[in-house]
Amino acid sequence: MSLLNIGGGDDPAYRYKMPPVVGKKEGIGNGKKTVIVNATDVGKALKRAPQYLVKYCAVELGAVSTFDKEQGSGTVNGWHETAVLQEKTNKFIKEWVLCPKCKLPETAMEMGGGKKSKDIYFDCKACGYHGVADMMHKLATFILNNPPDATGKIAEGGTAKGGKVSREDRKAQKAAKRAGKEKDDEDEDDEDEAAPGGAGGGLVDIGDDDDDDAGDWAVDTSADAVAEREKSAQASFDKIEAAMGSAKVSEDKGEPKKDKKKDKKKGGDDDDWGESALESAREQIGEEVKLAVDKSAEGKVDEAVKMLMATSQKHDLEPNDLFGFIFDVAFDENAAKQISTTHKKLLTKLYKAAPDKKKTHKFLLASVERLAGESAHKEVLLKKTPHVLKALYDIDLLEEDAIVKWFDKGSKRKVGKAVREAAEPFVKWLQEADEGSDEDEDDEE
Repeated sequence: MSLLNIGGGDDPAYRYKMPPVVGKKEGIGNGKKTVIVNATDVGKALKRAPQYLVKYCAVELGAVSTFDKEQGSGTVNGWHETAVLQEKTNKFIKEWVLCPKCKLPETAMEMGGGKKSKDIYFDCKACGYHGVADMMHKLATFILNNPPDATGKIAEGGTAKGGKVSREDRKAQKAAKRAGKEKDDEDEDDEDEAAPGGAGGGLVDIGDDDDDDAGDWAVDTSADAVAEREKSAQASFDKIEAAMGSAKVSEDKGEPKKDKKKDKKKGGDDDDWGESALESAREQIGEEVKLAVDKSAEGKVDEAVKMLMATSQKHDLEPNDLFGFIFDVAFDENAAKQISTTHKKLLTKLYKAAPDKKKTHKFLLASVERLAGESAHKEVLLKKTPHVLKALYDIDLLEEDAIVKWFDKGSKRKVGKAVREAAEPFVKWLQEADEGSDEDEDDEE
């Protein structure tokens, strides 16, 4: 059997070779399946776990796959021609093996560092390229759940077989992580009380640890304070929404924006003065928030938080209100990266301070709509909506249920429809992860 050049071409002197895929049709009726007999040999030549190749082919063919470790072969449901399997393998090589820069199969696959390894990186030994993989492809989820070891094989301890994590499993994992964070916070609080000046009056001294709790914002949680906040919440919400010039967040009634010209005719100079004062207040808050996010970008999260606290107290703002201004002044066409790295700690602290997480989810999704559909960077960000949502999801600012509910609810506004349409790949990714888990379980039966 003659070997093929990895990546295509017919140069006989090309040093990177692989065996052609060998497919074998088996079964009849509903039991039809295609076995990739030499999946292990192909994976070895590509320096990739054979399970990744088999899973990729199954995803591309819309089928369910299994892998037999003892035989070293993979199975894809349904009958598929060997030529089709080879075509999918070539596509897998292009997307998951070859270096995007030098086009050589010299890349090693690495998991992202930090507390949450949510990204997969390619590190090219030939040219030094280091970049992220296509995290929207379903194979990315499988790899994250079945990460490779130093030799490129799937490390022991990953989720078995299907490699999918159900919605319940993801919720359990997040709950466990939050419980771990709370335990760490309790330990840190004990240490602070034991240290000189650890417990005292006034605002808590804020550190750079992104696991600090919402106490940093000195939120009074007494019954009277909660009642007072609820009483003034709607007034504050309406004020900030008007100042930001955005549509009503809930969009329940799909009411059109007010005609400012008609309002001016009715109100005359008083309305002009009120509009001017509102715009002036908006600009002042925006400038203060901009200074805070600049500090955050410099890594000075403590200072940024204190500045936002001062702004919220001065202008009687809630955490959700501050989120709106941050989305206006902090993000550009690189919003996804800015959310997941540059301002991650600041956003996490602000989210923890929000008293009603469901309302915050709605506000954040409305802010995403405005950012992707109405900001100065909308031409670029509309296409990047899935990445922005995934960044917020990865740092636990958005829950899966909230995203799916927002998407399914739809919008009467043109901008809302456009943003949801752009977000569809990410929403499908969330939903298919659950469906894939059920499919794998059925296949095992």
